Amino acid sequence: MNNDYVCPFCRGHLKVKNSVIFSARKPNGERGIILLSPEIGNYTVRKHSSFSLEDGERIGLYCPICHANLMAQNYNNNLARIISIDEHGEENIILISEIVGERCTYIIDGKKVDRFGEDAMNYFGAGTEF
Repeated sequence: MNNDYVCPFCRGHLKVKNSVIFSARKPNGERGIILLSPEIGNYTVRKHSSFSLEDGERIGLYCPICHANLMAQNYNNNLARIISIDEHGEENIILISEIVGERCTYIIDGKKVDRFGEDAMNYFGAGTEF
């Protein structure tokens, strides 16, 4: 899957080479840049060593271009929302956890929800449709 990822607000491109780039803010106000794998289900996180993250901590994810808060308020306040665009121009909503160490990603295609990661049942139960 060689999808592109864009901000749902400014439509700016978040994927550069092999990373999806976010601005992040910890509850104490500390900020940093986080690079995530564009591969769904790959939970590799890259960041500067001075930006420490603790498992279970909730961080806010923001667009690095327009600085919009990506919190997926229509779904769950612990999830961030971006848009995936495939090679045919088809768009899907991607939800990712803002809880450090939590492995869950959702692809929303119309009314269907596909889940990825061992923590994926935390927010939407089995067989969820909208």
